Amino acid sequence: MPSTSPSSRAWPARWWHLSGTGLFFAAALFLISMSPSLLPRTWYYQGVISGLSAAAGYGLGVVLAWIVRGLSRLIDLRISVSLEAGRFLRIALPALSVVAVIGLTVSNVRSQGRTAEFLRLSPLRPVDWVGAIAVAVALFALILAIARGLRLATHRLAEAAGQVLPRTIASIVAVVVVATATLWISDSVLFHRSMQAMAAIAAQVDAEQPEGRSAPTSPLVSGGPGSFESYQSLGYQGQLFVTSAPTAEEIGAATGRTAARPIRVYAGRGDGRTVEEVADAVLAELERTGAFERKVLAVLTTTGTGWVDDWSAQAIEYLSDGDSAVAAMQYSYLPSAVALLSDRGTVREAGKVLFDKIHAVWSKLAEADRPQLVVGGESLGSYGGQAAFKDSDDMLRKAEGGVWVGTPSFTEIHAELTAARTPGSPEIAPVIDDGKHFRFATSADELTRDYYGRDYGDWAFPRYVYAQHPSDPVVWWNPANLGAEPDWLREPLARDVNPDVTWIPFVTFWQLTTDMAVGHDPADGFGHRYGAELIPEWGAVLGGVPGQDYSRIVAGVEKTVHRAK
Repeated sequence: MPSTSPSSRAWPARWWHLSGTGLFFAAALFLISMSPSLLPRTWYYQGVISGLSAAAGYGLGVVLAWIVRGLSRLIDLRISVSLEAGRFLRIALPALSVVAVIGLTVSNVRSQGRTAEFLRLSPLRPVDWVGAIAVAVALFALILAIARGLRLATHRLAEAAGQVLPRTIASIVAVVVVATATLWISDSVLFHRSMQAMAAIAAQVDAEQPEGRSAPTSPLVSGGPGSFESYQSLGYQGQLFVTSAPTAEEIGAATGRTAARPIRVYAGRGDGRTVEEVADAVLAELERTGAFERKVLAVLTTTGTGWVDDWSAQAIEYLSDGDSAVAAMQYSYLPSAVALLSDRGTVREAGKVLFDKIHAVWSKLAEADRPQLVVGGESLGSYGGQAAFKDSDDMLRKAEGGVWVGTPSFTEIHAELTAARTPGSPEIAPVIDDGKHFRFATSADELTRDYYGRDYGDWAFPRYVYAQHPSDPVVWWNPANLGAEPDWLREPLARDVNPDVTWIPFVTFWQLTTDMAVGHDPADGFGHRYGAELIPEWGAVLGGVPGQDYSRIVAGVEKTVHRAK
């Protein structure tokens, strides 16, 4: 009969043992994870955050307990209490813990309800909190089981290697082998297989045709008569884009002036075309439609799926009386979050290649004859679109204005400008050189004055607007938040952010991560919903007087945007 070592026989008991210190820290981070963030969370996202936080807390507690035990043995430290004190602690500590848990839970639930009220949304119901706790417990148990499985595998491998190697070397070998195998499985199998599965689903969606849409009949849009690009080749978002353009009659009805039919060009990534080939196709469409003869030429970088916010596109079209051309291209069909995790390089390449090709043609035209060249993009599109420029000075030299919407704070030019802000101006709305060229706006009211109501100086051309809501998690999500408190939380909180929100190491990052998934749930003006405020922002960039009345154009765009949905 094969012999079994004492340590091997002890493993079933160890499997079910839970560290008291680990549970204490797990409970602490579990409670902290329920604290409010920028947006009210759904029950399942709350469960994910709480489960991850509890698992991290348990691991932290186990490590700290191991360090303390080691130090205690090293210095021969022993702590003892009297019998009476021990009895008191055994009663008092659990009672105090129960009171603290109940108190913190009630406080956090109420605080999350206040966040919902700030954003005019409904708070979670009691049954939702039960579901969140169930998800958290299940996720915590799963992570703990995986961790213990890896520990058992390491232990068994060390025992086997110990038959031929010294004990210390065998342990090191076992740790290296298990760690390497875990990383390989996590990266090559779990992560990449998940990305492949999501890519397959996204490709299937991209191949579908939007319901109720058919190929355009205007030669001024891609996919229409005479276009080099077939309607089917544009992909799902491209088809939405070219069929959503307003007519000259719709624009004229809103402005009261004679209008032209706007140009919209787009090219899809189908048939395995490279990013450069897609950009060449867009340029060919611009030349075919006579886009370089228009008053305004806008280069808008899309999000991961190829989506263009119609509020931006139609703002340009209405404000220019239709004498405009809007160019965009598909570089991926993945949702922005997936594209951000799997490949940041492609969106940057797309933003740069498309702009560079268009700029090369535009710059050769006589200054009196060429259109106003403007740029824009939203979220991942803003991140990629700004990659066309080396820095803010390069942006001023090459383009003639732009509106960047919901820009991730890790975007290089955004970070450069924010770091150079006037002392005393907040990170949520930095003041750059008294607003001479760049203005950060949390609402359209901040085109003429800063966040605190102080008037800007003259706004010179070219003009750029960074539209960003303090409650937009896309703007403030940053891996640096894992271990460092950002300025926007250290400074006085914004008017649309729950005053209970605070930075918590590890937890805040995951809260913002799940907030991004519900960024479009609030009404326009909050979260990642910008809508009508983009019209006065584009109006100022295109040459209008900041602060002028755009109510008729807003009403017109609202009709055509909703008609296009």
